[in-house]
Amino acid sequence: MPWAAWAYVVLLALVGLSGFALMLRAGQSKPLALARLAAMGVLVWAVFVYVRDGDAGLGFAAALFAAVVVLSHKSVADAQDARRMQLGAPGRVGVAINGLVALPAVALGTLAIWSRHGA
Repeated sequence: MPWAAWAYVVLLALVGLSGFALMLRAGQSKPLALARLAAMGVLVWAVFVYVRDGDAGLGFAAALFAAVVVLSHKSVADAQDARRMQLGAPGRVGVAINGLVALPAVALGTLAIWSRHGA
């Protein structure tokens, strides 16, 4: 696996673990925190599946779809929190980057599914 893929996997893991820790520290719902952590785990899995030409069957597709739904909910909640806290421009940029960091993994997972099914 190329070093850039490993670096991206580490970045996804750090984003997922830090978000999980922050949610627990803030006293938010533990099941929701676990769901968001699991969604980031699916994105890590997506990178591995794409890079290693792994099996991207129906189970993987369903997990990727669920991860996208959970992380979309998280991005909307983060944007609402940023608006409520009246963050300055650097804070809003940070919130946006945190939400955008997952998009390449979603694309890689989608490409793995697409290439697996011969489209």
